[in-house]
Amino acid sequence: MSSVDVFASAIGGALEAVLRKVGEGKKLTTEDLVVLMLGLFQEIRKDVTETNKRIDALYELMGKNYEALSRKIDETNKRIDIINDSLSKRIDALYDLVGKNYEALNNRINAINDALSRKIEETNKRIDEINNRINAINDTLSRRIEETSKRINEVNKRIDELSKGMSEMRESINRRIDETNKRIDTLYDLLGKIYEVLIKGTTTQRQ
Repeated sequence: MSSVDVFASAIGGALEAVLRKVGEGKKLTTEDLVVLMLGLFQEIRKDVTETNKRIDALYELMGKNYEALSRKIDETNKRIDIINDSLSKRIDALYDLVGKNYEALNNRINAINDALSRKIEETNKRIDEINNRINAINDTLSRRIEETSKRINEVNKRIDELSKGMSEMRESINRRIDETNKRIDTLYDLLGKIYEVLIKGTTTQRQ
């Protein structure tokens, strides 16, 4: 077990003890308040770690989607190259077979070019649609990351407020302890004076 696990286990046990005191209505000490603060920090750290894991998983999923998209585009380009190669071979064969019948050949070539242009246009439209989907995913991811950053900032702000409140509470407790000590010192001085008076009175009576 690592030192971090040991520390977390110790904090967990101490936190349970403090929560039992709260449930029993007992007064909390400064140490108990520190344990509560450390327990809160530990929970916040767990939430931040879990959020980071979810962001990493989302990034990994996006990477896989980009890889799949790249493969599809490569496959489409290969199919276009195959169509172009096939078209070139067919044109060469047509020239050999038809010979001087250029008008019919040109019409056929134009029809093939039109069909190829339509296929390329359809492919470009599909690529544009995929790009739009990627942009939408990126926008969504950016918003999620921004929301997560805002939540982390809010948590940090609450931690700062809690730390400030605990510091003020600790200062107030220290002032009360100092006042109590002063009152105890005053009481001791008063008891000393009373004791001196009693001693003097006893001595006078004996004389």
